[in-house]
Amino acid sequence: MSITTHPLSIRIGAWIGGGDAVEHGEVLLDRKRVYILPTRAGVLFGAAMLVLLIGSINYGLQLGFLLTFLVASMALVGMYHTHRNLARLTVRATRVEPVFAGDVLSFEFAVGNPTPEARYALNFSFVLPTRRRAGGRFRRESPAPGAWTDVAAASTQPVRLPLPTRRRGKRTCPRLRIRTVYPFGLWQAWAYVRPALEAIVYPKPEEDAPPLPAVFGGSERGFGLAASGEDFAGVRPYQDGDPQKMIAWKLAARSDELTVKLFDADAGGELVLDFYATPAKMDVELRLARLARWVLDAEAAHLRYGLRLPGESIPPGRGADHRARCLTALALYRG
Repeated sequence: MSITTHPLSIRIGAWIGGGDAVEHGEVLLDRKRVYILPTRAGVLFGAAMLVLLIGSINYGLQLGFLLTFLVASMALVGMYHTHRNLARLTVRATRVEPVFAGDVLSFEFAVGNPTPEARYALNFSFVLPTRRRAGGRFRRESPAPGAWTDVAAASTQPVRLPLPTRRRGKRTCPRLRIRTVYPFGLWQAWAYVRPALEAIVYPKPEEDAPPLPAVFGGSERGFGLAASGEDFAGVRPYQDGDPQKMIAWKLAARSDELTVKLFDADAGGELVLDFYATPAKMDVELRLARLARWVLDAEAAHLRYGLRLPGESIPPGRGADHRARCLTALALYRG
């Protein structure tokens, strides 16, 4: 385990940095936030210098003394440059786009370098908890695969970090670690930042969901997926239960996959996607997954649709904003 993720170093860093609270706006990595220790190579290097010094003392080797102090002084100068390579940088969280459960979030940051010296070989990674002891006082964390970047003098460099998702809901940005071993690899300097950035993870849509429920409110009753109509809305993969007359046979003749034609159903109708319209025997997560699929299908068919959940109701509408509002309600539902 790296010293940068040791529970003791994390506790000391949180104490010096003022706790584990999220940090809003632009965060300056001043000198008190940058920690530095020798790497494994640095420890071996120090042991070799100690052996060389002892040998020079025992045998009175003048050239041995010269070599020992020369190389050791170069290592000390390297320690200064390693620390300076990280100090006075600024980190600002910029954006993160919502995704569906099982997809990968992409957190975006802007790293600023207001100094006239360029910064090299900076590693940005998330530190994710892997185990907690009883009482939650100590925890072991491991860094996820990160991104390497250089930041030119007096410039700002964007950095994107991926984070896999497994379940729906709100995902807070994990602790961010910035680390460097430039220039010799004998010292490692690192700092922690807790960006104030949250992402929404939508429920994963059901793959084999049935067709959309009926549309009401127009001059006649229709369906969201119609076999015919005036306005063609596109196609989607065939699902079990779809009528054969809705299959795009011309496309099927040129491809091995079946697709279903989508038309705008009853232009004056409104579709209500009701939580209680799904089978009661289904698990809550499966019901939300079906509603998520229906939201996507209704949007693809250019229908006006609303969403009804226990304790929340979204009036009918359509468009990217309405789609995001419905999917967010499904993601944050607590039933």
